[in-house]
Amino acid sequence: MDFVYVDEVQDLTMKQLVILKYICKNVKEGFVFAGDTAQTIAKGVHFRFEDVKCLFYKEFLHEEKKELNRKLSPLFNLSQNFRTHAGVLNLAQSITELIYHFFPESIDKLSPETSLVHGEAPVVLDCGCHGDAMSVIFRKQGNDSENLISFGSDQVILVRDDSVKDEITKRIGRRAIVLTIFECKGLEFQDVLLYNFFKTSPLQEQWRIIYEYMVENRLLPGNQESLPQFSHLKHNILCYELKQLYVAVTRTKQRQVPKMVDDRY
Repeated sequence: MDFVYVDEVQDLTMKQLVILKYICKNVKEGFVFAGDTAQTIAKGVHFRFEDVKCLFYKEFLHEEKKELNRKLSPLFNLSQNFRTHAGVLNLAQSITELIYHFFPESIDKLSPETSLVHGEAPVVLDCGCHGDAMSVIFRKQGNDSENLISFGSDQVILVRDDSVKDEITKRIGRRAIVLTIFECKGLEFQDVLLYNFFKTSPLQEQWRIIYEYMVENRLLPGNQESLPQFSHLKHNILCYELKQLYVAVTRTKQRQVPKMVDDRY
């Protein structure tokens, strides 16, 4: 091959990328890597574009670097989003800011994405005293005017893992598409309903560590001395949790907003 274009490159390990040098010998201008480092939710993959640049220089240019007296191509940040409206992008950016704050070495620092389309922020469906969210949403069938949401091929319910997926599927049958967050990577839907993300999180009450960031940035009144202290050893899984949340939020298309349902919060 003369040219290799790799999309969703964040899902590949460095060893997998090294194999590409045996496919394309055009190291000067034959490779393009594209992806989103906030979507690295594959097990065992810790990806940054800075790591790819280092790998490319050491492995791809190793035999020719004496002859190539030039720098590697710069990174291009594609900040204009043509799929998602501003309301969803603002929520997604707030999640990446949390990753930057707590885990600066786990993600590339990029410019915020912008959109020419305005839209409302995603909403939280609070069922209150009406009981379980799924029972409320699917309490009516057919074209009854009391239906809260009409589900079809452009709508999806996102859950954390296969156990929750099986539970929801048994309760609602084939009335909606149910996918895990990992299964939905690369897919797009007009409506996204994220179900019980925080309730099923292994962090549980440790999500309160985010209050530290909110108080520090004047997003929440409070005293930092009374807040839990962040520890990489204790809260390391927070990085993975935030990236899963980012993937779930960004699965929606331009015209709709994702609904976030959680029976606990």
